[in-house]
Amino acid sequence: MISDFSEKVRGVVSRCEMLEDGDTVIVGLSGGADSTALLRVLCELKTEYNLNLIAAHVNHGIRGAEADRDEAFCKELCKKLGVQIYAFHIDIPELAKERGVSLEVAGRDARYEFFTGLAGEKGKIATAHNAQDTAETLLLNLCRGTGLKGLTGIPPVRFVEHKAGCRSDETVSTMVIRPLIECTREEIEAYLESLGQDYVTDSTNLEDDYTRNRIRHNVIPELVAVNENAMGNITRCISTLKDDSDFLEALAEELVSSSNRGDGLDTDALLAAPKPVLSRAVSRLAYDVCGRYPEKVHILKAMDMMKIGRTDQVQIPGGAYIRVEKGRLRIVK
Repeated sequence: MISDFSEKVRGVVSRCEMLEDGDTVIVGLSGGADSTALLRVLCELKTEYNLNLIAAHVNHGIRGAEADRDEAFCKELCKKLGVQIYAFHIDIPELAKERGVSLEVAGRDARYEFFTGLAGEKGKIATAHNAQDTAETLLLNLCRGTGLKGLTGIPPVRFVEHKAGCRSDETVSTMVIRPLIECTREEIEAYLESLGQDYVTDSTNLEDDYTRNRIRHNVIPELVAVNENAMGNITRCISTLKDDSDFLEALAEELVSSSNRGDGLDTDALLAAPKPVLSRAVSRLAYDVCGRYPEKVHILKAMDMMKIGRTDQVQIPGGAYIRVEKGRLRIVK
């Protein structure tokens, strides 16, 4: 008999159209409670969706014997469940140094590079992000002064772009799904307890060295103390904000299409649109050209340039410029 937890996950999977019959799913498996629950619940749904499940574990080369313990746990769990597993070893500190990024960013990038390689052109990637993760993301973005999109937390489904192969210049998209995105940590732990399933704990998650951990250990408990249903309420809030954000994004997409004159976007058409739609249209155009979203200050500068009507430009992330010239707005590199 399928559990209440599994029914909840099944509902999210169905509503967000995460799975189709015969899918190959690469399950990011760290051995922690969240990813262990993800693998177990997907095993429950395996027959219903005729899934080909493959577990992927990354040993980051940071925690020594503890990391080796985690890898051994994942391999034993997959053996027990009859799931194929691939383990990948990489020196994340060295990678972070080479790329000039933080350990957190280097680790995330390495994982997705590994996952997409296993998924190929047709597979999907399942990660164990849950309700608390998306609440933490909302709070992090709120502290950074985000707009509406940043308040929608972690999307249930997204696509990552990557090369079709090491010898190919073709770019393909791989779907990333988060079946546990509406599940609380308490629900996840209760599910594992009902199965008699153990898991491992990453000691770095217990430290406050990372900003997300400080929010997890200090801010979230205070919110729950104020309202014991804080996580569920934040999840519902995020769902509402996402609906609003998706609606505005759709209007922005229409505006980009309707104002496109071939040599750029018509500034009169842009200025006639509501400000929230206009700002998203410019942001979307910039992202399509250079793969980076401009900041609020760049959007405001672009609006001023259009209103004044003279030739001008503003530099944006990604080595590009928003240029206004002769009644047209273009993104140039």
